[in-house]
Amino acid sequence: MTDMTRSERRKQNIAIAVMILFVLPLVFMFIMFFGMAFFDGEGHVTLSNFQFVVGPMKLRDQTTIKPIGLALRNSLLFTCLVTFFEVLVSMLAGYALSRLHFPGRRNIQTGLLVLRMFPNLLLLIAVLYVLMVLHVVNTLRGVVLVALAFRIPGSTFIIKNFFDGVSHDIENSTLVDGCTPLSGFFQVIIHLVKPGIVSIAVFSFMSAWSNFILFDTLLFGSKTPVMSTYIRALTRNDQLIPTYNVVAAMGIVYMLPVIIFFLLTQKQLMEGNMGGGKGLS
Repeated sequence: MTDMTRSERRKQNIAIAVMILFVLPLVFMFIMFFGMAFFDGEGHVTLSNFQFVVGPMKLRDQTTIKPIGLALRNSLLFTCLVTFFEVLVSMLAGYALSRLHFPGRRNIQTGLLVLRMFPNLLLLIAVLYVLMVLHVVNTLRGVVLVALAFRIPGSTFIIKNFFDGVSHDIENSTLVDGCTPLSGFFQVIIHLVKPGIVSIAVFSFMSAWSNFILFDTLLFGSKTPVMSTYIRALTRNDQLIPTYNVVAAMGIVYMLPVIIFFLLTQKQLMEGNMGGGKGLS
């Protein structure tokens, strides 16, 4: 028994050592990345790399970059709209597919899976024609519609599985206690699937915030800048030599909303216990 324990410990130590060897380069890369943001070209500690947050900033090659305010506002607006409507629509659609029985229900479920099989890039040309017909091409609301169309099928399928895990007896007990189906849904059922709602909200927020392909393809010119296209424009100046310290500073600003959103939702995200009782805290 002792020999087995020693053998297991040896394997565990080897696994930890291998993991550390793989993680160290990533840790070193992030340390260098964050370090560059707070140093200038001569190695002095400075906050001048974050000048773009408060106003125009002139780089070493004498090019001037615009303040980040408009791009940050557009990105936050786009991300909040996509996250809110994706969670709302997928939650209602997932509940309908889980609880209601209607003609074509199985075909819709199959369609949700089929839609997830097609890479989004293959659909962009067809999507562009649809936006032209709807007269929302080259607008932020057009990109919002496309992002929702790409994201809702997968989110609906995910949240449906959470609704499937809620016992029908709980739903019936809300009706016995005097709730209507609608009030029972919002007062009881929705709390039992909170981990699923938070999970699709987190994935939706991260996907919308980091989206670059849709903006680069469906928005022509730079009249609606967002964070991803803002940073991309900086890294392709005429000399093809980006100012890496400023790019690192922008990367930190770019990551902050996602980190803050994840910290605010991690508690609900980790709650995987689907309680069976009606008492809710």
